[in-house]
Amino acid sequence: MLQVLDRGSGMVLEMVDDDTLLGFCADGPLLTAMGAGSVLCVPIGRGDGVLTLVRGHDRPPFALADLAVLQEVGLQIGLAVRAQSSFQSRSRAADALSASVAPRNLPDVPGYEAAAVYHPGSSVGAEFYDVFPVSGGWGFALGGAAGKGEEAASVSAMVRGGLRVLSVWETDPDLVMRKVNQALVTQGTGMFVMAVAGFVKGREIRLSSAGHHPAVTLQSDGGVRFAAGGGVPLGISPEAETGVETLTISPGETLLLYSEGLISSRNEHGEPYGEERLADVLSRCAGQAPSTVVKAVEADRHTFSGGQVWDEIVVFALRGV
Repeated sequence: MLQVLDRGSGMVLEMVDDDTLLGFCADGPLLTAMGAGSVLCVPIGRGDGVLTLVRGHDRPPFALADLAVLQEVGLQIGLAVRAQSSFQSRSRAADALSASVAPRNLPDVPGYEAAAVYHPGSSVGAEFYDVFPVSGGWGFALGGAAGKGEEAASVSAMVRGGLRVLSVWETDPDLVMRKVNQALVTQGTGMFVMAVAGFVKGREIRLSSAGHHPAVTLQSDGGVRFAAGGGVPLGISPEAETGVETLTISPGETLLLYSEGLISSRNEHGEPYGEERLADVLSRCAGQAPSTVVKAVEADRHTFSGGQVWDEIVVFALRGV
């Protein structure tokens, strides 16, 4: 068998003259126990293994014609094995990238309840969200690189990590956003990222937006108010242009952030989900827990788009308690 691997070509033994060729089993030589009369071996692919066939004494022995056919079979099996290995490797890479843009669990933020839903799209995810400790409080971020696939996901992961790390030293999310922008421009990825970051200090939440959809506040009486949002996406210019504002979230009020994938979801007529429909759904969720709110939004979007998900869906809610 080693000869087949070394030479990269098959061999046929029309008559077995060495019963120890395939080793031993509990009953003695394996070929003897099998009643082997002839043996055929071909390589699988290019060094991926060996395919061995055995025929008993009551069957016609393998011939050179069989060898030619099985050589091709071995080659095709090798291609299939390598394709499967490549798929598994890419799948693991995709899983790792997905894990790098969305937390497994949300931490407890004192004075608030948090919940989120995340649905991957048709390709490797580029949207991210995160909740993390900052100096004197907690921070959160949400956004995504413009584009799809592994490169966009890696850029999103870089931005998410930058926001989290820099927030350890900075007390203003806008300073963090500007430094991440400088890093992204310096890296020269050619991609831009829409993002929003917020620092929670007591009942106040200071937001910095870089071209992201505006956050929305669900008031305890069912009123819905969109923040200003604004700014220019990260990575476009060395001098970041951001939209900054400070919101007050009282007990019973909920701050909601959402991805482009939610707003741009379309129905069978090509109509976008849009912020007006989002506001309508939220108005019916007054006083409900964040987990209920994000599920209600996702359920409504699911019904609207007939269950289709093209781009990632991220909905994050933070409710004062």
